[in-house]
Amino acid sequence: MVSNPRSPVRADYRFVQTLMQSTLGGKVEQVPAEIDMILRVFKKAGGSWERVFAGSPWDVGLLKKLLRHALKTKRLTPKYQWSSKIEDAPKAKEPTGGGAGEAE
Repeated sequence: MVSNPRSPVRADYRFVQTLMQSTLGGKVEQVPAEIDMILRVFKKAGGSWERVFAGSPWDVGLLKKLLRHALKTKRLTPKYQWSSKIEDAPKAKEPTGGGAGEAE
């Protein structure tokens, strides 16, 4: 069965996607390979999914730390942010003259 990355079957993927959205504020793309990397590092760091789903604040905190560190070290793909400020937009170049309708 092929898993859909937008609505994954696995509970750990769904949990990490929800945590990425809430912790990182939608600043990253949710790439399945990067979620796999987070899951592997979580397990190596001593995290337990059984404890996460039992409500362990330590394990959830570890996942949040891993996500923030992965964003800081650019291991997660950033989501392109559209600029809402006009000042941030590139300036249009001024016409330099020499046009057909100008007086000399």
